Amino acid sequence: MSIGIEPPTKKMKMILEDGDFIMKTIDKCIEDIDNSKNNLEPVLGDDFGETLQLVKVFVGITKDPKDLSKIVTTLNEKVPLKQLQHLKRVRKKKVILCPASYIIGASSIQQFIESTVMELQDSFQYFKEMDVPLTAPRLQKQFKEYNKIWSCNFHPNAYLEKLTSGDFFNSVDLNNHRTYMKMAFEVSRWYIQHSNIINSIDDVYKNINGAIVVDPTIQSVVAVSFDNRENNPIQHSAMLAIDNVAKTQNGGVWFETDYKSNEKLSVSDELLTYLKLKFPSVKFGSREYISKRDSATDECSKNSNDGPYLCTGYYVYLIREPCFMCSMALVHARAKRIFFCLDNIYFGALKSKTKLQTKSSLNHHFEVFTGFL
Repeated sequence: MSIGIEPPTKKMKMILEDGDFIMKTIDKCIEDIDNSKNNLEPVLGDDFGETLQLVKVFVGITKDPKDLSKIVTTLNEKVPLKQLQHLKRVRKKKVILCPASYIIGASSIQQFIESTVMELQDSFQYFKEMDVPLTAPRLQKQFKEYNKIWSCNFHPNAYLEKLTSGDFFNSVDLNNHRTYMKMAFEVSRWYIQHSNIINSIDDVYKNINGAIVVDPTIQSVVAVSFDNRENNPIQHSAMLAIDNVAKTQNGGVWFETDYKSNEKLSVSDELLTYLKLKFPSVKFGSREYISKRDSATDECSKNSNDGPYLCTGYYVYLIREPCFMCSMALVHARAKRIFFCLDNIYFGALKSKTKLQTKSSLNHHFEVFTGFL
């Protein structure tokens, strides 16, 4: 009696072909990261953009320049430019009176002046409406452009100038950042090869996301993770990465059976061996964790700015731009810098849909970099 082997079904062939495509695509991404000659790009707020935002204001042309000091003092007291304090009130004989929106309800700017600052009703030859910069210049090049329109107050920031120079990271830093991003792809490769995720491969590459968490003070990988939404809808890669960091600090809620607490690194022995073979020069492991109670009596910890609290001071490397949930989790985890490789055009919260890191209302802000490919 012979035993036959069932030929592969069409679905099985598609799975194998897609799996091979994923591996080749991961290889291509790693190769492109290796060959990239570009520096990384910071993801900054819209106020760093090329488009100059303008707002309409009313300007008065003074009759006698000798009255400018009195005019400005009076206007600052009675019609302060609360949202336009980056603008100088006077430019030659022109004085900014108020934003155009202030005179809603008044028939003219003359009527507004007569009803609001009556003592200045005869101080101007005429009035005109004009556009001025809505926001303060952040960079030297912006300052030069803004000044062509209206005189602005400006305080140069050397760090911001360097950040936007296109040459922020030196060659050593770039090599480190690229290495950790390549590691995120290798973590994804390992999980794909060692799990049943290949059984639902229709668009898996579009959604895969690996994460690497690094302590830059000791140049060491603290935690790694891979997306597990197939089994738990909130176990995105960034969420798992934060939880894995918590495990190095005697915490964590999603425990894996292969996690060894004495490693000071929340990663399985098998994956750790794989990564060490792929990246022999990379260091793995976290600093000794000191609780708040213990740190209260430790003079060194008292003066530390980097912890101990989850991802404080840490860099997080993600294949894909994190969603809103993950981005807010990274805010609460106090990450220092976020690096991502691919835009998440539908759900990305750090570049594509919004730039969460630029929201002034948040109580923590991190820097964001991309541009690996």
